[in-house]
Amino acid sequence: MDPELEFDLILKSIAGDAQAFRQLVETHQGLAYSIAYRFTRDENESEDIVQEAFVKLWKNLSKYNSDYRLKTWLGKIVTNLCLDHLKSGRVRKVKSESNFSEEVKNVPASNGSELETEELKAIVFQLAEKLTEKQKAVFILRDLEMFTPEEVCETLQMSAGNMKSNLYYARLKIKEGLQKFYKT
Repeated sequence: MDPELEFDLILKSIAGDAQAFRQLVETHQGLAYSIAYRFTRDENESEDIVQEAFVKLWKNLSKYNSDYRLKTWLGKIVTNLCLDHLKSGRVRKVKSESNFSEEVKNVPASNGSELETEELKAIVFQLAEKLTEKQKAVFILRDLEMFTPEEVCETLQMSAGNMKSNLYYARLKIKEGLQKFYKT
């Protein structure tokens, strides 16, 4: 959509024009659904998240910063809602055969025994809460949901270098957290 037309529709929507907002929804609902589905892998959850995202967008449209494209702001809203749903357990949890980085896989279990998969997931999710928003999103998509690097970049709208940097620091923080956890 042309940025000037989009901005005009935003202004009309702020003024209460439901038809203008409907045009914005129709233009951006495909992107919103794509992002939500990549996080949830569930059609119903994705639809719920997209609906919630557009309600948030409608309520907060007056706070829109015209320095950024609407799709960028909407993408962030959808990503944040997906992360909230993942944290709360409302979305399918991590696959039992999760492919954590080699560092995470090689951390020794306490008392010489293997950790149960569910216990390890709980610890990793607790540690993931301490990551920055970008690190957490990249870590969940890449290491827990098994997205390709290209899919992560597309979903989060970031460069490959930015994605690699965020993934590196996320894995490092998770590894350090697991090492501290097992030393106690």
